[in-house]
Amino acid sequence: MARLAADGRTNRDIAQALFLTTRTVEAHLTASYRKLAIRGRAQLSAAIAEPPA
Repeated sequence: MARLAADGRTNRDIAQALFLTTRTVEAHLTASYRKLAIRGRAQLSAAIAEPPA
């Protein structure tokens, strides 16, 4: 889900592709931001590309 968001897909597009609600996508992305210690989608690509410390 985070990779789809990092690729520029909207929450609605992600939800339709994965047969989920947009609220579920929002919840999962919010949890991903928290785990990656980032503030939003703009930082997502860089956070996913970096190897874990």
